[in-house]
Amino acid sequence: MFKRCYSCFRPKQHCLCPEVTVIDPGVSFLFLMHPKEAYQQKTGTGRLCALSLVESEILVGIDFTTNVRLLELTSGREGSTPYGDGTKYYPVVLFPSQQAFTAADARLRNASAGKKLLIIVIDATWFFAKKMWKLSRSLHDLPCLSFENDYRSRFIFKKQPAPEYLSTMESVVYLIRELKAAGLAEPGADESALFRLFDTMVRFQLSCEQTRNEEQARDLHPELFKRQ
Repeated sequence: MFKRCYSCFRPKQHCLCPEVTVIDPGVSFLFLMHPKEAYQQKTGTGRLCALSLVESEILVGIDFTTNVRLLELTSGREGSTPYGDGTKYYPVVLFPSQQAFTAADARLRNASAGKKLLIIVIDATWFFAKKMWKLSRSLHDLPCLSFENDYRSRFIFKKQPAPEYLSTMESVVYLIRELKAAGLAEPGADESALFRLFDTMVRFQLSCEQTRNEEQARDLHPELFKRQ
């Protein structure tokens, strides 16, 4: 049985924690993580993303309608937050609903004035993300946030359903960039640190895949690997 790192939840020998650079984008993040992402997905980026952000938290589940922690963070009872700064939050869900704001929308700036943005990210495959959104009725009362621009995934070893489907870490990076451009996030935050971590993970997974392919080839065709 392999040993696991209980920070990044990867096998200890494949731990990426030393590659993490913590940044403070000036907004808070709450990741609603599907159990498969939390415990089974080896290439999930949500946990690595949370490790990289100063004010972030993970809740694991599928239906968050009655989740006490989510209700605490979104109800204005800011004394219940783990951050200790007494700041009231303006919670928004990163989800492409028809009524979603973009970072550049003046309505978002006006509505969040004097409050810290709390970005709620559904961390799951798109299939499960839609299911989690549908079941978690408490999210439906919150404003949604979506991207102003079109982006393409950099996930070269993991096939996405469509090019515009992004991993959690990619979504967070692009959102921080749009929030910075709109003056809603810390301008000095280096969100590219998350992409450096992302690229490190991708290179590692590609290396593992190549090793597995070579081992399978040796098992299937050992004669090709005999020394001349």
